[in-house]
Amino acid sequence: MGSHVKWAIAPMISCLLVANLAGAQENQAQSADAALSQRLRVIEEQMAEIQQAREDEELQNLRQAAETSAATAGGEAEVLEERTYITASRSLQALNPEISLSGDFLAQFIMSDELRGYASANDRSSMPLRALDLHIQSTLDPFSFTKMALGYIPGEGVDIEELYITWAGIIPRSTLTVGRFRQSFGVLNRWHEHDLDQTGYPMVIEEILGGGLTGNGVSLGWLMPPLLAHTNHLTIEIADGDNEELFAGEAFSVPTVMAHLKNFYDLSDDTYLELGFSGLYGFNNRRGFEDPAAPGTLLSEDDWRPTWVVGADLTLNWSPLRQARYRSFLWRSEGMWASKEIDSGTEQGWGLYSYIQYQMSAAWFTGLRADLVRPIGDDGDPLLWQLVAYLTFWQSEFVYLRLEAQHGELADLGHDTRILFQINWAAGPHKHEKY
Repeated sequence: MGSHVKWAIAPMISCLLVANLAGAQENQAQSADAALSQRLRVIEEQMAEIQQAREDEELQNLRQAAETSAATAGGEAEVLEERTYITASRSLQALNPEISLSGDFLAQFIMSDELRGYASANDRSSMPLRALDLHIQSTLDPFSFTKMALGYIPGEGVDIEELYITWAGIIPRSTLTVGRFRQSFGVLNRWHEHDLDQTGYPMVIEEILGGGLTGNGVSLGWLMPPLLAHTNHLTIEIADGDNEELFAGEAFSVPTVMAHLKNFYDLSDDTYLELGFSGLYGFNNRRGFEDPAAPGTLLSEDDWRPTWVVGADLTLNWSPLRQARYRSFLWRSEGMWASKEIDSGTEQGWGLYSYIQYQMSAAWFTGLRADLVRPIGDDGDPLLWQLVAYLTFWQSEFVYLRLEAQHGELADLGHDTRILFQINWAAGPHKHEKY
């Protein structure tokens, strides 16, 4: 009997203990809620006091301002706050133009057919400083900016390569440039020599364009509405005809007219294509030039002799988004044809180049270029050609080094092979910009 009572009482005791424990926890929770409510009431009272003090302070300030205003209106002199003025002369440096210097060192070893070590008296194996360039650019105001490029070539002196002012935004979707500039015929003619992917310009620019088109005049660039492309840009330029290869040189009288249409195609996230067309028109008859046989006598050629140059260019660029710093591939080609009327008839010439370039890493580039040219008026002479292979180490945006090998048939030099080593450096904000 005692055993049965013991087993019956045990569960009852357990239930009582659990109930007491639950009651204790409920009492603790109620106490915590009461404490939290009390704390919230205290915080609300403090916030109300702060708000009331702030309102009292604002009201007091308004009263003081009203009293001061009334006293001033009644004839009392207003006491001005003493201030200290500091000049902003140090901010004047923002008006200074950006100045850059670039040096171009080009060592070459030339091998002619006779292995003399040089090709001509002015083109021999050497290690010269090829050029020293001074670039100055500045934003003049929110509507215009200016650029100037001065080039010094040892033995030839200083030349003003470019000096122009550009207005942007005055005409919707357009830019207007006035001054001296490298013209926008094709792609590479616009670039300075130190910005090229090889050590020099392709043969077609040297032979057909006379080393490049640079003129004094006016250039209008218009970002057109898309027409059969993702982006279309039209450039129209009117410049002097002082190019001796195509026009009248220093004896020019009629300006030239040039147009370039660039079409941009975004093929994918990694690849784009540019297709351009160029046209140039002018006259090569000289007017008001000095007679070599009679110094001081001016002559004029009355026959209007036009010169035409047309060209097309193509650029394909691949640069993967996730590896754009380390990998890229470029294929660029350009061709042009020229027709020039002279006293005895019409002379024609044509030429083209094409090159590929592959980026192997963040700093290493390699490429191969092929040139083919028929100079103006050299119908009976053999075609000129050249192969150029190069390896470029892009140390930084300020310095690059290039090793290049050239082989081909050149004008006045014949069969020519040479090895070149280039070091180019730039100090200042200009760096090596391709535009």
